[in-house]
Amino acid sequence: MEEHLVNHDTTIGGEAEDLNEERSASESESESDEDVKLTEPSKTAVYNRDALLDKLGDISWPENVVWIHTLSIDIDQEQEVDVNDDLTRELAFYNQAFEGTKQAYQKLQSLGLPFLRPPDYYAEMVKTDNHMQKVKGRVLAEKRKMEEAEERRKAREAKRLAKEIQAQKMKERAKQKKQDIESVKKWRKQRQQSGFADHGNDADLGFDFEDGKSFERSKGKRPGVSPGDRSGGKGKQAFGKGKTQKKREFRNSKFGFGGRKGMKKQNTADTTYDVKGFNKGEGKGNKKRKR
Repeated sequence: MEEHLVNHDTTIGGEAEDLNEERSASESESESDEDVKLTEPSKTAVYNRDALLDKLGDISWPENVVWIHTLSIDIDQEQEVDVNDDLTRELAFYNQAFEGTKQAYQKLQSLGLPFLRPPDYYAEMVKTDNHMQKVKGRVLAEKRKMEEAEERRKAREAKRLAKEIQAQKMKERAKQKKQDIESVKKWRKQRQQSGFADHGNDADLGFDFEDGKSFERSKGKRPGVSPGDRSGGKGKQAFGKGKTQKKREFRNSKFGFGGRKGMKKQNTADTTYDVKGFNKGEGKGNKKRKR
């Protein structure tokens, strides 16, 4: 136990000695800094205070000078600003510049002096025209690339949307087809249950309308209407009796009732192999042709 206490005391003593050495070193450094002497001015140097003030008066603005020559605005800072606070300091700079601009604008307007750049004013450019053309071309190329990328993106979106719409339509069609197939199966099942196959085509098909009556085909014949006439006999009513009817009859007797008119002399399979009309006696021997 005693050995442990002795060791602890020795460590504390060593730390105290180190602190004393550091303090002495820092004090010696501060004394050495204070002892540094500045360079002595040259013996030929001249310090004429009156002459300097006289020259300062020559180059300084007179008190009664017109404001347009100085364009200086003084702004009074009402509140103290903490220079260590960046946000407050920058805000104070902004407010000061804004207030000075307002005062200068009012003074220039009151004096009636032009201070805004005219719309047709062209100043000399620092960059050459060739350089600005290159910059303009680069800017236009970047803009064109952005527009093309936007068009490609819109095309992809439209294609994706079209695919979704097509898939939705296909689903709806498949659903409708399935419903139709189910309805047909149900209808066939109802026909089988009602014994439609045993009663032939005259049995009830099971199609009910809004009034509850099933569809029944009329078996009666309409007078004056042929079975194949879909106009209901109205086609014949267009041709009245009299002069029009006579013209129609004359044309029918002359030209026929329609159908194929031309190519009446075209050969068929029967006429091609029919050689009865040819004279077999002609063409024999070495008789000279008469001219």
